[in-house]
Parts: sequence; C-alpha cells; structure tokens
Amino acid sequence: MKIVYEEERIAIRELEITDSAIFAEWWNNGDLMKDVGFRKGMGVTPGSLEKDFAAEIEDDAPFREKRRFVVVDKISHRPIGELVYGNLNMERKSCGIGIKICDISLQGKGLGYETLVAFMKYLYREFQLDIFEIDTLKDNVRAYRLYKKLGFKEVRVMENFWSDPDGVSHDLIFMELGKDEFFNGLH
Repeated sequence: MKIVYEEERIAIRELEITDSAIFAEWWNNGDLMKDVGFRKGMGVTPGSLEKDFAAEIEDDAPFREKRRFVVVDKISHRPIGELVYGNLNMERKSCGIGIKICDISLQGKGLGYETLVAFMKYLYREFQLDIFEIDTLKDNVRAYRLYKKLGFKEVRVMENFWSDPDGVSHDLIFMELGKDEFFNGLH
C-alpha cells in the first residue's frame, strides 16, 4: 500500500487490484451514487472492474492522463472514498479532479474538504499544475457548495448534458480554480 499524501484525518493511497471489491460495493449503492445520477447504483461487479484497475496499476508512466486513488481513514485504516484525476494536460498544466467520500456515515464531517485540499496539494507537487478543473451535476448541491468553498468558479454550464438510467436529464457545471487562488485561499 503506497501512501502518496496525508493530512490530519485521511491518507491518499494508490489504487490496488483488491480495491475492485469495495469500489463495486460503493458504485452499486444507489444512496451513494444518486448524486451522480445512478439512483439504483451502477450494476458493476468486482470482476468487471479488475481489468481496468490492473491496466491502470501496471501503467507506471509518470504523466498518465488518468489515475485513481483511495481515501483511507487514518484511525480505522479503512477505505472511505475515491479520488481520480483525468485529462492531465502538461502543456496547459491542468487536470480534472473527481472526489467522493463513499462512507455515507462520514459525509458532512469536513472530510471532503480535507481530502480535496490534500489531493490538490498532491497534484500540484507532482505536476506543478496551474489550473484545477472539476465538474458536477447541477443537482449535486453538496458537491457544488464544497467546490465554491474552495474557490472554484463556474466556467461553463452544459444544459441537458446527460440523461441518467431513469431518463432524468441533468445539467453539468464545469468549474476551474487557479493554483494561486487555491493556495491563497487556504486557511
């Protein structure tokens, strides 16, 4: 288990093949996944995730376009969430970020904020990024508030971006935060 970054209550570690079981549990939980448009979960199996996870783990290129991580509670040492960066663009010095605290009992306790700050510090350290990008469905109010609290600004809204499996249409909000605004805004 390789820890890449730590804060007071959480550690961020690299993805492991055995994480496919907990990711499948999380991604199949409709109560957890409703905020990203999957009210009944995603219907994945650990086996269906293992191939993707194995390919990601085996790719040791330093500037991969995408990589997933696991958020670990430092007290219980249990996985409690997931992180991903994608669309890494070294010319623009930017990348997109995804975050989810997957242990529902731990949501609303500031761990999302702590985790996102830690992940952004890690990404800056690794890639010297100038721009952090994030997006959220318009109806995911809690995520939107978190991103605004950190200083992210809306750059674009795509109406009717995606229809979920129940046929409900969702708008997608794209947000950005510059490195200077991020570091100057930390308290």
